[in-house]
Amino acid sequence: MRKRLLSLVTALVLACSLAPGIALADPGDPIPVTIEVGANGVPVDASGDGWTYENDKLTLQAGYAFTLEGGTLSVRVYNFGTIEGGTFEESVFNGSDEGEGAGIIAGGTFSNYVYNYEGSVISGGAFNDGGYNNGLRNEGVVSGGEFKIDVNNSGTIEGEGVFNAYIQNGNTRFEPGQNKSCIISGGTFSANIDNFGTIEEGSFSGEILSGGIIAGGMFSSTSSVTSNDEGTTTGGGTISNGTFKGLVTNGDSDPDYNAAAITGGTFEGTVTNYDAIEDGAFSFRVTNKEIGTISGGTFLSDVTNRGAIGGGFFALPIICEGGTVSASTFPVHTALTGLSIAETANAELVASFEKDSEETNCFMLKAAEGYQLPDAIAVSLGSADGPKLAAGTDYTYDAATGAVAIKKGAASGPLLLTASGVPVVAPAPEPAPPTPDSRPPTSDAKLLAATGDSAIPTVVAGIALLAAGALAASAAARRNRRTHRR
Repeated sequence: MRKRLLSLVTALVLACSLAPGIALADPGDPIPVTIEVGANGVPVDASGDGWTYENDKLTLQAGYAFTLEGGTLSVRVYNFGTIEGGTFEESVFNGSDEGEGAGIIAGGTFSNYVYNYEGSVISGGAFNDGGYNNGLRNEGVVSGGEFKIDVNNSGTIEGEGVFNAYIQNGNTRFEPGQNKSCIISGGTFSANIDNFGTIEEGSFSGEILSGGIIAGGMFSSTSSVTSNDEGTTTGGGTISNGTFKGLVTNGDSDPDYNAAAITGGTFEGTVTNYDAIEDGAFSFRVTNKEIGTISGGTFLSDVTNRGAIGGGFFALPIICEGGTVSASTFPVHTALTGLSIAETANAELVASFEKDSEETNCFMLKAAEGYQLPDAIAVSLGSADGPKLAAGTDYTYDAATGAVAIKKGAASGPLLLTASGVPVVAPAPEPAPPTPDSRPPTSDAKLLAATGDSAIPTVVAGIALLAAGALAASAAARRNRRTHRR
């Protein structure tokens, strides 16, 4: 009997492993529990599997996934399990700040304050303003959900959440290291943001005031970014990466908040780079710390500089309003006829600017087929109507090799190189040597063939002349005979 039971168990295990529709429960999965809520807004029962209700407080334990059914819950909730659905009218405490455990909010509708403590996660749900001026305080992780309430973030916002209300990332009262760990690394944000922490990724279309770090993200044409240093973060007021299609202001007219820096990023909208002086109002407070700086990045629109620029690519001339430029890179445009420029190391034709530098940007002109290199070229700033660079001083050109060297100290804006190749004139062809068929015909060669167009060959013409002479002689002899007969 024992052997038969063992055989049956073995067969059952094998059948379960082979049957695709049979799955054994994962002991780690939370146990689903439904809590019925009465019309008065409280649970119908006092307790159930994984939950208890007492003193107007509903406590949800770990290991269970809870869904409310019936009415709207109007009591406080302390969650250490998983909330998957229901409507919550009172505050929800997801986890605890006293180390009691962590919770998960994966769904539901919330109309009052929500506290997401360290170690806890919000991955879904709808968070609305229930008329209590409520908001979300996040010390854990928010990876999803739709938020129509203000969010005070001192943890991490990531993933695919949608945020349609004000966000404060970090806090002026935090230490620099603490602010750095307040991170936005994903989500869609349509309202204003005060950033004292770090923005790494996300899509932004509102107004961003940043005293922290922007290290990435997509900032739409409707956004505006003001970056300055309020002393809350080491390296605060820094933009090191990201794509910016709207207005960007680096630094501030108030020197107390002006130690801002752009070290990277792509800027398609207007950029204003402040220094500590605006109309002389703050001249007595100027120090190196109080100058907004740009040392890198790609700038595709207007840049107004009142600070210091030491690097970056600028598609348009820099508008200097009291600022300084010590180094930058500009595009080189060409207007060439019958010429081209040999490929350079980088994909685009660019020239580096270095203030007072004697080093050069080197290019090589090549003549197209049918052209030769010109004796001279022209280089100007901006356009054909812009200031001309001086040949021999600002640039040199070798007409024998096509080598062009433009001094870096003179390349202070986008350049236009204009040149026209010289067309190569082909020599007149030499006459071909005479051949027997090409000798001039004799006067007697004017006879035409019977077909009417072609000249009769020389031999045929000679035969024809001999025959004609013989006929003439025969006719003369016949006339003489007739005369003697008479």
